[in-house]
Amino acid sequence: MLQALLAQEGVNGYEYRCLSALAPADQLSQTDLGAAAALDPRDVTHTVRALEDRGLVSRAKDPSHGRRQLVSLTSDGQRTAKRLADTIVEVQDAVFGNLTRKECATLLALLERVARP
Repeated sequence: MLQALLAQEGVNGYEYRCLSALAPADQLSQTDLGAAAALDPRDVTHTVRALEDRGLVSRAKDPSHGRRQLVSLTSDGQRTAKRLADTIVEVQDAVFGNLTRKECATLLALLERVARP
């Protein structure tokens, strides 16, 4: 279900994770983005390049660290991240709407534990 919704927006799971990690941040280094999105550094590089090619993110050299790249959402990227977040909320409401807040929090905590490497 989630993959189909992401495909409608033209993004894959890695791209969604990067857009979601960048949404609350002004900018992140690629290393910090990888940590926030729980992605391998090679996957971050490939994913950021794909998002940049589509105009959803921009990269710039970190003025305080010459080799580090800072990644930020473009205005198109911000709009896409917002649409995705709204869609995810709708899906969560449809799937988990019959659970209490406490039950949702417990489920989320368990899923996060299972997802950790």
